[in-house]
Amino acid sequence: MAVTQTSTLSNARRIQYKPDYIRSGRRGRVYDQFATPISKDSPASAGAEAMAQLSQGGTVRVNYLSDMQIGTTSLSETSDIVPQTLVDAVIDVTVDMYGEAIQSSEKMLIENYTNLGREHIFKVGMNAMESIDNLSLEAGLQGSLLQRVAASRVLTDAGTAGHRLLDDTVWWLTARLAGFNVPQLMDPSIGGAWMALTDAFCIHDVSTAGDLVNVAQYQKGAILLNQELGKLGQFRFISTGKSKIFYGAGAENGTDVDTTLDGAVTALATTIVVAANTNMAVGMWLNITEAKETGNTFYPHNERVKIAAVSGTTITVTGQGDNGGLRFAHASGATVDQDDSVHTCLFGFPGSLVKVWAPSIGQYGDIVIKQQGLANTWDSIAWKHWGGTGRTAEKLLYRWEGSVEEEA
Repeated sequence: MAVTQTSTLSNARRIQYKPDYIRSGRRGRVYDQFATPISKDSPASAGAEAMAQLSQGGTVRVNYLSDMQIGTTSLSETSDIVPQTLVDAVIDVTVDMYGEAIQSSEKMLIENYTNLGREHIFKVGMNAMESIDNLSLEAGLQGSLLQRVAASRVLTDAGTAGHRLLDDTVWWLTARLAGFNVPQLMDPSIGGAWMALTDAFCIHDVSTAGDLVNVAQYQKGAILLNQELGKLGQFRFISTGKSKIFYGAGAENGTDVDTTLDGAVTALATTIVVAANTNMAVGMWLNITEAKETGNTFYPHNERVKIAAVSGTTITVTGQGDNGGLRFAHASGATVDQDDSVHTCLFGFPGSLVKVWAPSIGQYGDIVIKQQGLANTWDSIAWKHWGGTGRTAEKLLYRWEGSVEEEA
């Protein structure tokens, strides 16, 4: 029987597209929780006028005054008290202008059937949030107070259980912060408390380490960490996918993969082509890095993917992009490996960092939308921010670095 089928009228059929773009989780401020505004008068009273004065210049100087010595001498009946002499110290916070933008032609916006114009505004706003938060990230994850079991970052080994976040690490850091007289948040359930910001892989390791699970299950169930938010000792743990991971900065994995991208890739790509596929297998983590973060230089476009399929040197991957592909574009020759990553946990409190901004622009930046060209033939959307985040007293932040069982 002659039947007109979809295959015979293929040119009459068309693909239907959903007009709205699908987004993954919003990427808001994370490390900004450790930063408090600072004004000309005091960190707690950052008025607009005082903040405007502070933002006038490239550096904001924060002053400290020494404590008096504890009195141990009884007063004399014939001699007066010998006055004490105080000393001061300063730290500097660097401020600057930051911003990013995208442009679209008016013709493209007219012909496009999706909500591209609205989505552009959302993407620029989220980029501003993440970029401004990155100032706090970079300020927070430096400094001299570092708890690391490995001798150096490059020797951090996922196969060594002692390199993971353990409950005894938390007890040690409790004692150290207390010894430094670090201020605490007031928590009705545990008294004073500090914050500890890390990722879910570290939460898993500390939850299953030592006697913590037994104590939580049989004595004090409220402390059981559920990979979202929990409390251990005097720390409130915050688990987030935005916790900094130094991808591939640790020891060489037992299954060695060392290659490069054979050709540039765009953001949202779900396949990459590598120079060699030696030892690559489905389910393996791969790091795609601009450079290894072995020190205090950060490369925020480094990312990590899971191998979904291997076909010669073409590797199908699952990543952090909204479509499950790559989040960022990468140039040909970028490093691709399976070296162990170094995970972080930042211990401190709101006030461990200070931040300053220009009130005329705003604490979280300003979105600027304008038409350009003699005939207004293209639109631009940008964000800008004038400000900076800096460390105050070095004692107020303690950084832990280590490995996770997930990568063993």
